[in-house]
Amino acid sequence: MNMYRYIAFAMAAASAAAMLYVGLYQSRLVGRLICPIFGEGCEGVADASFARPFGIPDGYIGAVIYTVIIALLLAPPNRWVWTVLLVLSGAATLANVLGLRDMMIFGGYCFYCLTTALLSPVLLWSVWKLG
Repeated sequence: MNMYRYIAFAMAAASAAAMLYVGLYQSRLVGRLICPIFGEGCEGVADASFARPFGIPDGYIGAVIYTVIIALLLAPPNRWVWTVLLVLSGAATLANVLGLRDMMIFGGYCFYCLTTALLSPVLLWSVWKLG
């Protein structure tokens, strides 16, 4: 694996873990979110109406997307894999930008959501560099 693949893998793995944790809280399999910096902001954001597109906890949606990205990063590289990686990384970045907007309007912030929002452009850049 080259350096960009390692970077992409690390960004996707950290983001998948963060979003899985949020999803577990959203479905109440975890009773409380430990929220560095923002106190109860994580729970407020995770419980907000915008955090359940189509009634599905967005933590799970994000975890699945990042897990698929990880699986594709482990697949033999080819143009099709790179294209799908690029589309998924771009979609994750766009979703995180929209999530930032929603949090700003809501007036509360989630440490885990902000973490994935900061990591997603790095993920997108590293996937781009794989092409």
